[in-house]
Amino acid sequence: MSNNPFNPSFGTVPSVFLDRDSLSTRVVAELNSENSPFQTSLIYGQRGAGKTTLMTDVANELSKDEHWQVVNLVLDDDLLDSLLAQLQERLLKLKIFKDVDLKIQFKGIQVDTRLGSTNTEANFQVLFHQFLERFTQKGIRVLITIDEIKATPLLRKLVSCYQIMLRDELNVALLMAGLPENVSEIQNDDVLTFLLRANRIVLNPLDAGSIKDSYAHIFHEAGFQINLPTLLYMTKQTKGFAYAFQLLGYWVWQAAEKQGTKEITGETIDHVHERYLSDLFRNVYHKVYHEMTIKEQDFVKAMVKIGVPKVKAQQIGQAMGKQPNYVAVYRRKLIDDQVIIPAGYGYVQFMLPYFDQFVQEQMMLEEF
Repeated sequence: MSNNPFNPSFGTVPSVFLDRDSLSTRVVAELNSENSPFQTSLIYGQRGAGKTTLMTDVANELSKDEHWQVVNLVLDDDLLDSLLAQLQERLLKLKIFKDVDLKIQFKGIQVDTRLGSTNTEANFQVLFHQFLERFTQKGIRVLITIDEIKATPLLRKLVSCYQIMLRDELNVALLMAGLPENVSEIQNDDVLTFLLRANRIVLNPLDAGSIKDSYAHIFHEAGFQINLPTLLYMTKQTKGFAYAFQLLGYWVWQAAEKQGTKEITGETIDHVHERYLSDLFRNVYHKVYHEMTIKEQDFVKAMVKIGVPKVKAQQIGQAMGKQPNYVAVYRRKLIDDQVIIPAGYGYVQFMLPYFDQFVQEQMMLEEF
């Protein structure tokens, strides 16, 4: 059996990256350009849209460049400690410090790897500035990445200090990724208004042609036979959703190898359909749905009850017993959150594949 090239695991860079490859290349190129708007960027997308994958790919590419140092952070209570500790470690490794000892004197402030939270809070801006000065003097740029961002006190502190570093023309860039609702909350935070000017990298659905061509290339290269109608049928199941592309590809590959046949047909896809939906529902949709407000859930339930793929806003209002202004508010919110998309004047449809079926099942479960 050959290795399955599809990877539906979260937080990893799959070997099959689709047209996100070109986006990753563009982000890397922009970060290497002077005064690029990508210097401060927010990757914005629904669960499974490929945010972490894109950010990891960019970080990995820049890590290969001797003129870059990449610091990957987790948004927890150690955020500031971790940033300073990693920067210090890189400075020591690059021998930018002459000191061999882990304790280094910075203009009267003693720094070591055991940075306590009290010390860090008080001196963070000064230490951050002095570390970045050393990198900048050596012509080295620092990229800071943070995944799954939310508006927290430590993120506010970091971003506020980062803004000062930019004003002082230090070589630092910030790449953050988050869910649509969290990115919106951050950009509307009183302390973080600076991020309203940040570049937004929106991960929209993937191009159907790219998905079809990618499936064709991968399966043909592995010696499988798959005709055009089957490719189109398979592509349609994903609706351009990056996680769905990986997940369906993974299960179809597994089924084809298990069957010991080199021909992939519509029956092969149908054979894995229930498993595909089960993983999609459990790994993505359950969280998406249960993080919605009750009113947002009522909106998508109304869409499902109407029972057609493209639903008119007026019909949704009638099903909910609400006025057009009320419907417009939640229509805009669900579009921003990448749950639904406009589908012609006054119409919307679900962006996520089979999300209507998931909502239908939730409605049935809620009846008990």
